[in-house]
Amino acid sequence: MSVQLTRSLATLLGEVERPGDFHATGTVDMHPPRIQVEGVGTLSLPLMATQAEALVAQAEQAPYGRGTETLVDTGVRRTWQIDGARVQISGKAWAQDLETMVAQAKSGLGVNGAVSAELYKLLVYDTGSFFISHRDSEKAPGMFATLVVVLPSEHRGGELLVRHRGREVRLDLRRDEPSEVAFAAFYADCLHEVLPVVSGYRLALIYNLIRTEEDQPLGPPDYDREHQWAVKLLQAWGTPAAGGSDEPTLTKLIYPLEHAYTPAEIGFDRLKGADAAAAGLLVGAAREADCDVYLALVSIEESGWAEHTGGGYWGRHDEDEFEIGEVNESQQIVDTWRHPDGSHPDLGPLPFELEELSPPGAFDDLEPDELEFQEATGNEGASFDRLYQRAALVVWPRTHRAAVLSQGGLEVSVPFLGELVRQWQEAGADPRAPLREEAHLLAERIRIDWPEADWVRRRASADGVAAAYLQHLTALGDLAEIDAFAGGPIAAGAYGETDNPALVEALTALTPERAQRLIHDIIAGNARAHPVACADLLARAANRIIETGTGTAKTLRRAADALVQALPGRRATQSPVDAYRYLNASTGTEPTDAMVANLLSGLEHIDPDLARRAFEHLLKHPDRYDIDRILVPAALTLHADETTRSLPSAQALRGLALAHLRRRIAEPLEPPSDWQRASQVTCTCANCQELSRFLADPTRPEWAFRAAQRHRDHVADSVRTDCCDLDLDTERRGNPHTLRCTKNQASYLRRVVQREDDSAHLTQLGGLPET
Repeated sequence: MSVQLTRSLATLLGEVERPGDFHATGTVDMHPPRIQVEGVGTLSLPLMATQAEALVAQAEQAPYGRGTETLVDTGVRRTWQIDGARVQISGKAWAQDLETMVAQAKSGLGVNGAVSAELYKLLVYDTGSFFISHRDSEKAPGMFATLVVVLPSEHRGGELLVRHRGREVRLDLRRDEPSEVAFAAFYADCLHEVLPVVSGYRLALIYNLIRTEEDQPLGPPDYDREHQWAVKLLQAWGTPAAGGSDEPTLTKLIYPLEHAYTPAEIGFDRLKGADAAAAGLLVGAAREADCDVYLALVSIEESGWAEHTGGGYWGRHDEDEFEIGEVNESQQIVDTWRHPDGSHPDLGPLPFELEELSPPGAFDDLEPDELEFQEATGNEGASFDRLYQRAALVVWPRTHRAAVLSQGGLEVSVPFLGELVRQWQEAGADPRAPLREEAHLLAERIRIDWPEADWVRRRASADGVAAAYLQHLTALGDLAEIDAFAGGPIAAGAYGETDNPALVEALTALTPERAQRLIHDIIAGNARAHPVACADLLARAANRIIETGTGTAKTLRRAADALVQALPGRRATQSPVDAYRYLNASTGTEPTDAMVANLLSGLEHIDPDLARRAFEHLLKHPDRYDIDRILVPAALTLHADETTRSLPSAQALRGLALAHLRRRIAEPLEPPSDWQRASQVTCTCANCQELSRFLADPTRPEWAFRAAQRHRDHVADSVRTDCCDLDLDTERRGNPHTLRCTKNQASYLRRVVQREDDSAHLTQLGGLPET
C-alpha cells in the first residue's frame, strides 16, 4: 500500500500538464497614475473622503445580471459604478504597471499568448457596500477573466471571495503602504463576492482580460478526473484497513517540486508552472479528503570523510581534487512550512524517511546544492559537508496529524496542542466537539512518545515544556491523560521542580484519593534523584489541601514517609562526579535550603513525628546539610513566614541557627598582626611544602618561586584549592619565569563580611548576641 500510494500520487500529479489556477493575486509598487473622472476631475491617491463623496454623486447604482435581465437591487449589490469611458488614466509608468499586473495574472491563471486589459468600470464601495456571490458575464469577445485593481484608499473590510469547484480563497486587497497596489484576477465563470465594507471607501478599477488571438476563450483548468482520483487515494490512505496490516503505514507523503525555491521565495502564491498546477490539484483534493497539505523545504545534510586525489597548491584545492569516501552523519528534515492560506505555521523541523518520497527514489539522482571539502589538518583527514534541498508538497491525513507532529518532538507537538485547546475554548469548549477529540488524540500521542533520555527529560522540565503540557491537559479537562502522564512518565523520572505548580493544579482535577496515590507514586519514584522537587511537591500538595478544605493533609502520610526514607545521607565517596553534584545543586540531587524549608513545613502539616525524624536526619549528616549553606537560610525562610514560624521543627531549626551564629560572632575578629598565614596545604610535594613554610613564616611577605611552567601551575592550583591568602603574579623575565606570591588579608576580610552577615541573620531570626 505504501509504495503503491507514493507511485500513484506522483503519477497523478505528473499528469497535470497545464499550470495555473482559477485565481491569481499579487502586489506591485505603483507609480502614481493621473486618474481623471468626468464630472469629478483628477483624483488624489490615497483617495480623500471629499473626492469619494464626489465620485458617488457622479456615479450610478451598480446593477447585476440575472439571466438576460439587468437589475438594480441593493439587497443583492450595493455599490456605485462609473463607466470606464468616463475615466482617463495616464501617467509616465502606468502602462508598465498595468502590463506587470496582467503578466502576473496570466502566469497565475496559466494562460499563454497575448492578453489585453480593457477598463470596464470604476467602482466605489462606501461603508456598508457589498456584492453577494455571482458570476461575471462575458462583456467583450475573447473575455476570459476579470482583473480587479484596488487603488490606495482608507477602508476596512471589502475582502474578495472567489470560489471554484469546492475551493475558496479570501483575498484582502487593501494595502497600508500608499505606494503599493494589490490586484486579483479570476476566470469569468468563477463565483465571487465582495464582503461588506466596514468603514471608509474602497476604490477599484475593473478590467476585462481578453485573449487577442483567435484561440477559444479559456476557462479554469479542468482536472475533475484527476481531482476525484486524488481524493480517493487520500481518503483510502487515511482510513484504517479492516483487521489492520503488517506493513507500516506512511505517516506523511512528500512530493518534490520541479523548480528550485529559496527560503525567501517559497510560497503557494509563488509556485511556477507545473508546480502551481500540482499544488492547486493537491490542495483541493486534500481539503475534500480531510488531509493537511503544506509547502515546505526538504533537506538532507550529510558529512563524512573524503580523500584528496592530488593537485592544488598552498592549501588551495578544487572540488574535483577530492573524492567522497563515506557518509558518517546524515540528517533528513522538513522545515520552512507554508500553508495554502499564506500563513507560516511553526511546525519546526520534522524528520522524514526516503520511503515517504513520491515517487519512490525521487532523490536518487539529486545533485547537491552545496558541497564543501575541508583538507586534512593535524591528525584529521580530509572531510566534506553537503546539502541537498528541494521544495516539496507535504500531505498527511488528519488522522495522522498527532503522529506527524510527535515526530518533531515536544517543541513542536506541545505548542500545537496548546493551539488546539485555545481554538476549542474559543469555539465554546463543547466536550463532544471534534476539536477536543483531536486535542485528546494528540495529547495521548505526546505522552506515549515522551522522551526516554534523561537529559531530554530534564530539559523538557527546565524549559517549562512539561508544565505547559500539564496546563493544556487541565484546560482540556482530560482527566485520563492527566492520570496517565502523572502515573507514567512523571512517576518514572520525567520530572523536575518547575513541573510542580502545573502538576498540583492538574492533580486537583482528579478525585482526592487518586491524586494522593499519584503523589505517593511520583515521590516514591523520584525522591532519590529529585529530592528538592519532591519536597516542593509535598509542601504544595499539603498547602493546596489546607487552602481548599478538600480534606486533611494527613492523607499524604505515605508520600511523606517515602520522601523521608529517601532523604540524602552521608556520601560514600568523594568522586569527581559527587564533587560536581555537590557544587551544582541545580541538578536537583543535592539538598538546598528551599528543600529543607519545604520538607519541614510540609511534614509538620502531615505528620509532626515525620518532621522530627527528618530534622534529626539533617543533624546527622552535616556534610550534606551544611549549616551555613543550607540550615541557616532554611531557618530564615521558615521564620519569615508567619504560617510556618511557630512550627516545632521551624523553632528547633531556629534555635540551632541562633546558637551557631552567636558562637561565631563571639569569636575574636582582628586583622593579622604579622605576616603569618594559615599554612595547611593539602599537597605534600616538595614545592607545596616550601609553600607551606612560606605561609607560616611571620616575617616574609613575598615568595619568588622560579620554576618550569608545570611546577608554577601546580603551586598556583594548590593556592586556589586551599584558599591560601596569596595574590599571584607571573614575572616573565628570564627563563624559567617566576611565580611571585604576595600575602594578603583575604581570610580576615572574608570573616569581616561573614560577621556582618551573621549579625544580620541573627537580627532576622529575632535573636541578640550573647554578652
